[in-house]
Amino acid sequence: MPENTITETTKQATVITVSCLSGGSGKSTTALNLVTMLAEKGKTLAVDFDPQGNLTQWLGWSDLSEWATVAEAILPENDRVDITEIIQPPLNEERQGKLMLAPADYSLSHAADVIAPSPGRERFLKRALKPIQNQYDYIVIDSPPAKGILTYNAILAADLLVIPTECTNKGVMGAANTILLVKELADIDFNVPDILGIIPMRDQWSGANQTRMSKAAIATLTETFSDLRLFSSVRQSTAVQQANHAGWSLCETGEKKLAQAYLEIVQTILEKDHAYQKEVIHQTH
Repeated sequence: MPENTITETTKQATVITVSCLSGGSGKSTTALNLVTMLAEKGKTLAVDFDPQGNLTQWLGWSDLSEWATVAEAILPENDRVDITEIIQPPLNEERQGKLMLAPADYSLSHAADVIAPSPGRERFLKRALKPIQNQYDYIVIDSPPAKGILTYNAILAADLLVIPTECTNKGVMGAANTILLVKELADIDFNVPDILGIIPMRDQWSGANQTRMSKAAIATLTETFSDLRLFSSVRQSTAVQQANHAGWSLCETGEKKLAQAYLEIVQTILEKDHAYQKEVIHQTH
């Protein structure tokens, strides 16, 4: 084996969580674009960890009545199902095994109640993913839009955190609260992910002019979070909704300009992966 080769057993998936403590932030849209685009770079697992199940539905799974979901993978030991038993391929698009899904529905809310009294409950998703991390190149987690056990699990399972936020005052507050939550978790000695950056979503324009609300929100994000990367904004467009319901990335629908933020994020993830692999090779020789 060549000296610069990292074996399958040592290569662990890069885990990216998409989170914002505000509804309507474009979390699931961001997760869908990242999983479909990363699947072109390496084997990718989409983990739907939002009880609303939008990501699951967009990948073709509208009825889970006869299937186990990610909820069963985080239950206490006697009721727990191995995550390998719940992973499914998308139903609406042939991805040649490059993209797989750990689906979710409202049963995930019940699972959160069940695990609430358990020690270590904040890291049950991390525990569930651990046995399969050498089977994927990337794992992308879509988290709920509110503070709670599920969101803690989604954040603490990740290496990297992406924060999409609506271009409104409410959206800016959602981003601020998400960053504050990461700090709070770090302050009580949890290993927290690196924040990759913020994506302004639903950037509204009227013809050639950006609306005052969007302009003000992006200016506030730039000023308030000057130490974080602000990716290109994703404009409000019916093309985004159409791509979501088809289960495709914006690039796959030909909307490369709309997809600029996601292209930037994927490139940043690839660069971080390359740097990490070089460091591992250096440390092993």
